[in-house]
Amino acid sequence: MRKIEKNISETLAYFNLFQMPLTSWEIYKNLFNPEKNYFFSEILETLENMKNKSLHEQEGFYFFAGEEKNIAIRKERYLIANEKIKKARQYLRLIGILPFVRAIFICNDLGYLNAPEGSDIDLAIIAKKNRIWTARFFSTLLMAILRKRPTAKSRKNKICLSFYITEDNLSLEKIAYENDIHFVYWINQFMPIFQMENLAERFSTENEWTRRFLPHSYPHKTNDRWSIKINSFAKNTMEFFIKGKLGDLLETILKKIQLKLFPRTLELKKLEENTDVIINDKILKFHCKDCRLEIKKNWKEKTGRNVIRPDYFPLDSKSSAAREVKTL
Repeated sequence: MRKIEKNISETLAYFNLFQMPLTSWEIYKNLFNPEKNYFFSEILETLENMKNKSLHEQEGFYFFAGEEKNIAIRKERYLIANEKIKKARQYLRLIGILPFVRAIFICNDLGYLNAPEGSDIDLAIIAKKNRIWTARFFSTLLMAILRKRPTAKSRKNKICLSFYITEDNLSLEKIAYENDIHFVYWINQFMPIFQMENLAERFSTENEWTRRFLPHSYPHKTNDRWSIKINSFAKNTMEFFIKGKLGDLLETILKKIQLKLFPRTLELKKLEENTDVIINDKILKFHCKDCRLEIKKNWKEKTGRNVIRPDYFPLDSKSSAAREVKTL
């Protein structure tokens, strides 16, 4: 099998884990770890050669044999995702109005518009420098008041606030595992819904390291009907009155309050030798069931090879640097 054919098969194998067949353009854009940059015409030619051999094509989607059912699943999930975003916009607008929230991204399955019916709405939030705890406090409190936080019994269309970074800490390379395929794709499907000061573009630029694996990818362009633009007097007023030393004091108080309220399980996860849960003043990551390593294992089993790039040595989860990034 030629290298380009292996790249295509490996790319489809990853998305197959999420029952997501791809179009030819999606294969090109998401081609994983190619040895060189290809022209789209080369992908089309290769797909034509692979069709009815190792791959099948139907309704413009490419998939492995026996996976025809995933086409209907993807089309259904696309419609579900559209409805979820439509219903969520009013709540995302409210979060955007809150003080020190600088950008909001939709991520995970919904970022791909491939969301199951019962799924929640995962967000990644960029906060103002030195104000991450204040931004989290107000956003979490508001969603709790509106009963939009997910629970063990109810997750459908709830707002999941489990990932925050500050505007001066946009690169996520330091928390990647070795050969972290899922993390690379996860970062590249962030869908910007609200942003200030071109933070979506800055986030993409700071994470150019992912292009080592996805050289054909490009920043996510959000549909205009979903984008939220805010010029809020209330937001500006709140930030005006809680700036400077008063803002620093409030940040310290809200940090102490939230640390005391964290469940015991979260505290224990923070102590583990990984980057699933990170709690510090620049990043708050509460992925207690982080599935990156499991996904990489399943993908390896499907592809039969271990992807290692000699020019890429991300943080090993057991290194001292990994422990350092988790400290308060």
